[in-house]
Amino acid sequence: MAPPLDRRDFLRGIAAIGIAPAAATALTACGSNGGGSPTVEPPPPGSGGGNSSTGNLTEPPEFDFPLVLPLPFAHGVASGDPMADRVIIWTRITESTPSASQIPVRWAVSSTPDFSSPLRSGEQITQADRDWTVKVDVTGLQPATTYYYQFEAFGRRSIIGRTRTAPRGAVDSIRVAVMSCSSYWSSHWSGFANLADRNDLDLVIHCGDYIYDFVDEDEAVRARKGGADTADIDYRDWLDLQELRRRYALWRSDPSLMRAHQQHPWFIVWDNHDIDPGYGNELPTPFDGQAGSTTLAQTTQAFWEWTPSRPVKADGSGEFLLVDDGRYPMPPDSTLVWRRLRYGELLDVFGLDTQIGLPRYQLTLDSGHLASGNSLMGRRQFEWLVAGMRESSQAGVTWRLLNNQTWIAPVDIPDLIDGVPTAKLGISRWTDYPEERAALFQALRGDDAGNDRVRNNIVVSGDAHGNLGSDLIESTAFIDGSLPALPVPNPRPGSTPLNTPAGWGRAGTGNLPGLNQRAASVGVEFAPSSMGRGGADELVSNALQQPAGGLESILGARALELALITGNKNVQFIEWVDHGYGIVDLNTERAIFEYWWQDKLTPDAPDVLGRQMISWARSDSGRPIPRHPDQIDDVTAHGLSVTPTEGTRSAPPAPLDRSAVNPR
Repeated sequence: MAPPLDRRDFLRGIAAIGIAPAAATALTACGSNGGGSPTVEPPPPGSGGGNSSTGNLTEPPEFDFPLVLPLPFAHGVASGDPMADRVIIWTRITESTPSASQIPVRWAVSSTPDFSSPLRSGEQITQADRDWTVKVDVTGLQPATTYYYQFEAFGRRSIIGRTRTAPRGAVDSIRVAVMSCSSYWSSHWSGFANLADRNDLDLVIHCGDYIYDFVDEDEAVRARKGGADTADIDYRDWLDLQELRRRYALWRSDPSLMRAHQQHPWFIVWDNHDIDPGYGNELPTPFDGQAGSTTLAQTTQAFWEWTPSRPVKADGSGEFLLVDDGRYPMPPDSTLVWRRLRYGELLDVFGLDTQIGLPRYQLTLDSGHLASGNSLMGRRQFEWLVAGMRESSQAGVTWRLLNNQTWIAPVDIPDLIDGVPTAKLGISRWTDYPEERAALFQALRGDDAGNDRVRNNIVVSGDAHGNLGSDLIESTAFIDGSLPALPVPNPRPGSTPLNTPAGWGRAGTGNLPGLNQRAASVGVEFAPSSMGRGGADELVSNALQQPAGGLESILGARALELALITGNKNVQFIEWVDHGYGIVDLNTERAIFEYWWQDKLTPDAPDVLGRQMISWARSDSGRPIPRHPDQIDDVTAHGLSVTPTEGTRSAPPAPLDRSAVNPR
């Protein structure tokens, strides 16, 4: 099968550090990380509470490595994949040159940011074969609780991080942030800074393309030290494992991303730019990229080293590999990333992999669950997902959220006659896998083998760099029985004066009392653009040889948006100019989706709420405007005002001495 058109191709065709003394006490303790009651013990006599070596912690002029904080904790801290009783915490030891083959690093966890109540502590050894990263699976924690953590090595301490465990049982609400496609070169990342300032989030979800392998030729907003030259290692694709690891260091040298990791736990899956081993610069380079030696095993290895992600077992069960004794959690199979987080009775989060099964990676997938044998997920992952979604529904969990890389709902040229495919643009890779998409949606609808319907499904997606709100249907026909409301301009502005109105939405729900005209939908899709990588306006600008952000490029994007929302009845909102992140605010009654945008070309740009949408947890057909689950609507379509959501709790932020933050 021929690959789909590249998104750009078809668009061109159409046009240290504020630490309380109590923290030192916790870090010089060496306690247990096992189950049961936490213990904090004093260090052995004469130990000095840390590594006896002073380390190589000066930065000589010839030392040129991306940093944001003083050595050795130059890339901050991070946490991720929280469970009800444990969470992964992360840091990296960076020296100007390694001072030893192994370095002991101590860690501590407290219930307060001043570490007046240290709870758990321990020590882990790091070394070169894991790129000097430290990952601890901290156990014995309480559910739905905010914690603070810190590391120590060479007598120096890291900044303090904040994290939060998942709930167990009933919970009033859950708030998660959603993002994707975070290109360092394409944006000043104001969104990450604004996200770090939020104190009421439970989780940050990244849908892939966490890092990028090359600079987009359509956009060049910034470069490290101003080095916008493809001869520069930080402005081109990587050639080997060492350069790949450096790319993560470049990302973590950004103060805004560093703070966003410091303040919140993350749940990350990869996409193509994270794991593609081949050299693929769009900008010309002064050497032969084919000399690169990077492998798929190395790209996935670096992902596990540099993200606070918990590996899974090698048997394809999707179950976590749990480490109870403080050792570094090594993935037995680094190519497996799909996994599940349980957030009590309100939410289950499934992390999918719809990338590594593509033919370019030359992995063999069992596709026996499909007649055509054309599978994106593979049989193991597909059956794991369907079984998990059904089990979640049968257990009474209200919502299921799928962290998915790319738009799964049909958004393309529709088929004029049902069953007679029309040539597609290939905006999403799911365009080439309609049978598997249909099989998944039919399983959720209960069409196969008479299973019960699984309701309240949310797919959060990235990759396309546009804002999307859509019902989930498998039909690609223009006339399919669905009758949504007519498309109208979004009344809200974007993050820049020219982007007004920002995109297209529906004039209402299209439903009438007693008549559900969108009943075929099995869930909703929420895709809040990209954290920087360019949208349709920038590609139109490039094709027209116009400056980015001009009115002509925005009008071109508006025309494309209107064509797509008109031709695809499932699409309820589309905007392909602005960038940022999303918020999903969940309770037992509804899910609210917020598109938060920032001007990517302006440092320290404020958040702008571009659209607020809603999905209901259960039907209420007796209302003048009926409410139906598995449909996404603008809040105003149900007579609600656009009011930003706020969490019911607010945990104090982890402290940070801003004077110590110095990207270099």
